[in-house]
Amino acid sequence: MRSRTEFLERAVESYVDELREARVVVVKSWTEGKARTAILRYLKGRRATYVTDVAEGLGMDLDLAFRVVGSLVKEGKVVE
Repeated sequence: MRSRTEFLERAVESYVDELREARVVVVKSWTEGKARTAILRYLKGRRATYVTDVAEGLGMDLDLAFRVVGSLVKEGKVVE
């Protein structure tokens, strides 16, 4: 590297590249009942997915998604 300016330019370019790949997730208001129905519908026909993908796909708070999926697993409606 030739200078501090070049170092900073590369750092800014790298940061901008990361921002281009970032997605904005809008979290909606969910009741547990509606979240449960939406998650079951979302999972139907999918072989496997992460809870984080479910939450992102539905615009759901991560804590709620993990809590609902955990209860669905305990009930045997969803397999880990």
